[in-house]
Amino acid sequence: MLTLFVGAATATGTGTFSGAITPTTCGPMHDVSVVQGDTTIDAVAAEYVSANDITLDLYSPSGTLLVHGDTLTSPESVHYASSNLPAGTYHLQVCPFAGGVVTTPYDYTGAWSVTNGPAVGIPGSEAGGEFGPPTIRRVTGKLPFSNATVVDAQRTEGEPLDHFDANGNIWESGPWGTTTNNSFIHRSTDNGLSFHVDSPVGLRPDPGPGGGDTDIITDDQGNEYFVDLESLVNLGTSVSNDAGNNWRKNPAAVQNTAVDRQWYAVDNGTTSSAADNTLFLAFHESAVGTFIYSSPGSTGPNDPVGGLVWQNSSANSPLPLAGDATCGQPRFDPVNRNLYYACNEGDHVRMTIGHVAPGQRTGINYHNVALPVSPGGGGPGHLFPALAIDRGGNVYAAWIDNNDSNVYYSYSSDQGQSWSGPVQVNSWPSVTNEFLWAQGGSAGTVALAWYGTDAQGQPDSFPSWFNDPNGSTAYKWWGYVGVITGATSSRATIAQQRFTEKPMHYGQICNQGIGCTVSGGDRTMADFFGFAADRGGGMRIVYNDTTSQHHGAHLYEIRQVGGRSILGGNVHGTVPHNPASDPTGDAQWPHYSPTGAGANQPQLDFTGLQVGQPSAGTLRVRMSLASLASLLPPLGKTSAFWLTRFQALSTGNSGEEAYRIFYVGAQSTGGLTPSFFAGSTTCTESTPGNCKVVNYPVQQQLTGHVCGNTFVVDAPLSAFGSPVTGPILYNVTALSGGRNADEDLYADVDATPSFDYVLGSAAGGASC
Repeated sequence: MLTLFVGAATATGTGTFSGAITPTTCGPMHDVSVVQGDTTIDAVAAEYVSANDITLDLYSPSGTLLVHGDTLTSPESVHYASSNLPAGTYHLQVCPFAGGVVTTPYDYTGAWSVTNGPAVGIPGSEAGGEFGPPTIRRVTGKLPFSNATVVDAQRTEGEPLDHFDANGNIWESGPWGTTTNNSFIHRSTDNGLSFHVDSPVGLRPDPGPGGGDTDIITDDQGNEYFVDLESLVNLGTSVSNDAGNNWRKNPAAVQNTAVDRQWYAVDNGTTSSAADNTLFLAFHESAVGTFIYSSPGSTGPNDPVGGLVWQNSSANSPLPLAGDATCGQPRFDPVNRNLYYACNEGDHVRMTIGHVAPGQRTGINYHNVALPVSPGGGGPGHLFPALAIDRGGNVYAAWIDNNDSNVYYSYSSDQGQSWSGPVQVNSWPSVTNEFLWAQGGSAGTVALAWYGTDAQGQPDSFPSWFNDPNGSTAYKWWGYVGVITGATSSRATIAQQRFTEKPMHYGQICNQGIGCTVSGGDRTMADFFGFAADRGGGMRIVYNDTTSQHHGAHLYEIRQVGGRSILGGNVHGTVPHNPASDPTGDAQWPHYSPTGAGANQPQLDFTGLQVGQPSAGTLRVRMSLASLASLLPPLGKTSAFWLTRFQALSTGNSGEEAYRIFYVGAQSTGGLTPSFFAGSTTCTESTPGNCKVVNYPVQQQLTGHVCGNTFVVDAPLSAFGSPVTGPILYNVTALSGGRNADEDLYADVDATPSFDYVLGSAAGGASC
């Protein structure tokens, strides 16, 4: 821990301690004696087996948690300094990190020291005021959601999050893994009906390295800001001033090392000018503490500073804002001009709060408030706490307790100084929960989204798909939303419902970060998913579905299409149906490049997709294009393709339940006569079981026709290589583009809106 000592310090007491934990229980309390005049307590504890992940807590004589030490595995340390340190017997306790204790023996040893020098240390947390929780009325949510849109038909990507720009376009980002040095940005300009990767070559939008944690945000000037964790060492920040065609990058944005989990927040100022815009970049430095840096908003493509050059925003710089912790995305409140940053701290959430004057970027006085203790018997965990601010300036914190796996929320109506008693949000069948995100709505309304299963237990303890594919399918996860209205009143209403129409994950969700790789733990989805609200308050959720035969982090988006928005109005969305139409003029190649979007490709420009069955055992696919006068591939590729892909209940590669990805396609090499085919996808892996790129190879040759500007392909349901056992074809989508081989990063040119098809529900249209 980073500590600055002023003057000489004399040790007034030292001691050692030892004990044992179990994978689920803490060790005993160990006494630390403090006498009048002492100012500082330091302690360290280490497991005999360093791979066993522990935490170390320091308690006051009255039992109040003062410091929660939780960095990597073992050892752990705590530091506490105060010029008014009360005398008495303090207590140290070693506990297991949930799911992180891997082998016997479970013994630990430790040492402590007390000194009386006038230490200046990392700021601690002050207990916030607490008042009674609201009475809860629970109802079943009835918001209609769309079927899933395929964000990327090839690349897998964990930790997806989305953001709306001022023009209503959706920006999504997520990492591909540090071994790849790639992270991605996807953008939708048609209200979430289709997405394209922001790159002319199908990889990251800006120069490498990268591939770690990402975030993306836009400001009121139309500028885009992207940050990527560079190989777990530093942060690279990039700026685009032209809708993602060109990116300028600073590959070493902060001077800190060993940084992790960075997030953006934006202050758009009090004027319409860029001059008072500020970007905030929050992160933690392992074993040191948390930080928030700032940068001016970009003023244009010739600005070398905005979004690229960063400085510590704290008046207490260079000290951290608080001790090292797992922290969620910060939020800026334009009503009261406060910046909030929520972090896990022992048995409660810690809220770092700083008031920001217009145009202020440095010298911000932050303070830390300890929220009420989590009621679940543990503390906030299962990765990140969630934070939201509504239109009235009310602040919400939400978390999942790492003991009972329930979702809780607390609110503050006085800018974070006092908080309501926590209230459980989830209810059956969302019994065990993981990953949590929040967005504020109108005053008194907040929406939460998470993954939930009806199985009781710890997500880390469920069977891992990598070790037991068949056993994992007994533990089905779904996406849930909970909309809380009257959330700041004495009587709040929680409307819970699923937002996914099928399971989106099976079995274990590993919470041990990169440590999951050594235990066969399932960290396929990484550590979170996000959602945003559009300008009308409709929810747009980006999430992973791992239920294919590859168990990859396939990327999808779901839209709220009706009901009340979280901003109080009505949502008027559309759900595409079979047959689906698609506008022309949106099949550019490339979609993004330093010179802008390329020309439209009429031979790849869908106008519609129709699926039906001329007989019970045959699927007929009709893909209509703007013009099939030419079948030439897009520039840089040797073959053009047209695919219709879908998921259906089937079996995986080990015989387990899976929602396998199937497809029917047409392909033309060099503009020649097309061939027709069907199959089930394969995947290019970076390591065994780690699916990175989904491929659509020619597996089963079929007979098809070109009827004017329409491809017509009849595919026997027995032609896919694996059985279609479910009655629904999910997220049926047509894709067009180019490729040089079956295994390639395809040129993604156009995509139709997706729809679900119930087998037997349509005849399928004319054969030609």
